Amino acid sequence: MRFVQVNDIASVASELAVALRKRGHHVDLLYPKLHGAGLPPLGKLAVSPLRFVDWMRLAWRLRRGNYDAVHIHYAYLGIVGLLARVPYVLHCHGDDVRDVDRRVWAPLIRLALKRARHVYYSTPDLREALMRIRPDAEFLPNPIDIEQFHPCPLPPDAEDVLVACALAENKGVSNILAACRILAGARPEVRVTAVAGGSGTAEAESLPNVLLLMHQPRAKLPSLMARHRVIVGQVYQGAVGMVELESLACARPVVAWFTYPEAYEEPPPFVQALTGEAIAAAVTRLLEDPAEAARIGAESRAWVERQHNAVTIAGRIEALAIRLSR
Repeated sequence: MRFVQVNDIASVASELAVALRKRGHHVDLLYPKLHGAGLPPLGKLAVSPLRFVDWMRLAWRLRRGNYDAVHIHYAYLGIVGLLARVPYVLHCHGDDVRDVDRRVWAPLIRLALKRARHVYYSTPDLREALMRIRPDAEFLPNPIDIEQFHPCPLPPDAEDVLVACALAENKGVSNILAACRILAGARPEVRVTAVAGGSGTAEAESLPNVLLLMHQPRAKLPSLMARHRVIVGQVYQGAVGMVELESLACARPVVAWFTYPEAYEEPPPFVQALTGEAIAAAVTRLLEDPAEAARIGAESRAWVERQHNAVTIAGRIEALAIRLSR
């Protein structure tokens, strides 16, 4: 079959493309130009003519591509499918549908969702928002490349803690930095690595136990995760993203706050923590008990293989495409 993936959010589309190709399909990836993506709402409206031109470019590509399946990522980009007048599947990823009524493109998002042949959402916290518009929306676990993100033995000079998520408010950076401050006082020998970027960067840089790295290319993430004993992920919305799942795939214990266990047949093996005190306590416990950390890491890897294997997730995409083509 001929597939096209439009847009790439957190590498989900590119992972699906690789996995679908492994299953013998042709897959194209199309990228929007996203004019004004970093602007405030009024600024985004100001550049909307540029976006419309780009939407027409993408729509033309969809019309000319003769695709069997069109898979569009991020809700408002469903307008591209509407402009192309082709059937499309819409894949939602977070802020595109969270608090949808407050979004600049709210009418467009609702229209795109209603007209889609099928709607996926990538994290279970999006279910409630989508049920009001598309009660048939389906949770599709993010595809993880379990060959690229794989277990590695801890090196002799392994570092202590990696904060894998962005230092942003919507990831729980206030609680993460509180944990770093607690560790700096109670366990000053524990070193924390974090990646710069987000509202908490300046405060993280001021802490004596935090080493800040520049933004890391995705290809370097497996080796970065492999060098750390414990991973800290997002602790805010009750859901997690690709980087936490990739950390699980690398067989590292992941401290995170996940409140949607019912989304899976078996709940994920995150080490649950929300407050700064709880995060610091979880990190300390895992560092003091390497055997327990290794056990959780092995369980984490096995869970990702069962629930998030990219090839298995691509099989679900394939099955839907076949069903919709009949």
